[in-house]
Amino acid sequence: MRVEDDEPAAADHDLGQHAVTVLSSSMLKAARCAGQESQADLATRAGVPVGVVKGIEDGTRAAWALPYSEFAALVDAVAARCPGSAFETAAACDLLLSCVLDGDRVFATDVLAEPGSQELAIALVRLAVTGELDSELPGLGDLRLPEHLAVLRGPQVVLLRDRAAALAASGSPDAWVGVEILAACRGVLS
Repeated sequence: MRVEDDEPAAADHDLGQHAVTVLSSSMLKAARCAGQESQADLATRAGVPVGVVKGIEDGTRAAWALPYSEFAALVDAVAARCPGSAFETAAACDLLLSCVLDGDRVFATDVLAEPGSQELAIALVRLAVTGELDSELPGLGDLRLPEHLAVLRGPQVVLLRDRAAALAASGSPDAWVGVEILAACRGVLS
């Protein structure tokens, strides 16, 4: 497959009002750098346009909004450098935070509830809220994310806290997500 640098990105579906992309962006870049690959090399290995890799890394495309075939190809390509389903979990956490910020109260959280990914998911959600790594993230092995991520600040964290409180009190099967987000917000808004 020939990968064009200037290939137009496929139109993403409605990303909602608050599209969070920082976790999958950081995970993809960390995995690519761990393999000492260029964006074009990773795109070629995954069989996706280089614009997809660039867009995810710069935060202008949401990995969770990719067509399934492109997302699955990236998950497989990144898995060579990124332990387990860490990239998939990061994309799911980005989507989850986007949904909570948009006021949704029920999600498909299957990937976050799996025993092998739940600890990482909770740590990634906290990372997205605080922007700081307190310790090594579980399940990443030698993969290193940036030490500080500028993600949600000020009014966004306040909105996230308020929406997470409503989710936690909602009785939804996903209320646990609201509880975890509230715990992360406490340290930032104290």
